[in-house]
Amino acid sequence: MPRLFLGFELPPQQAAALVALAEPIKGLRWQSVEQLHLTLRFFGEVSEQGTADLQSILRVLSGSRFALQIKGVGYFGSPARPSILWAGVADPAALQALRAELDQLLEGHCAPDPQRFVPHVTLARLGSGAGKLNNFLARHKQLQLPDWRAAELCLFSSEAGAEGSRYAVLARYPLGSVGVLEHHL
Repeated sequence: MPRLFLGFELPPQQAAALVALAEPIKGLRWQSVEQLHLTLRFFGEVSEQGTADLQSILRVLSGSRFALQIKGVGYFGSPARPSILWAGVADPAALQALRAELDQLLEGHCAPDPQRFVPHVTLARLGSGAGKLNNFLARHKQLQLPDWRAAELCLFSSEAGAEGSRYAVLARYPLGSVGVLEHHL
């Protein structure tokens, strides 16, 4: 069964700027430009019927288009054992409202997401024994990329591979209108 998540593709300019931040730090596995995205909701493994049901639900998601901007860097995990290095989002209110609408639509159809929603773009994954991030965090804490218009959500499938996960867009859902833009199954 494929692992699915809903999120935003990054415009090429923003993705290139984030990939350019990569530097040799022991134990970090940097994301490639093709792996960069902003996740709105992770669904996990979903059956073929579950995918069809999910797509029907997502077709009625009616959030408005809004501006998104990458701002700042941080990490998940403890200072002693960070696990994910990420770039944050400036003013996440519109994203949080869209996530709340999505969660309401999904009620009774799939389990609630146990994780607190923290809008971010994963830059790198850290293995055990990873080098210190303090210098990187200090250098890039003021990171601020140009904003862009979030116009559509993408339903992605994720497949694990030797070079990390590979993502494919299954469907696109335009914001500000109801309906599916593109469907690839």
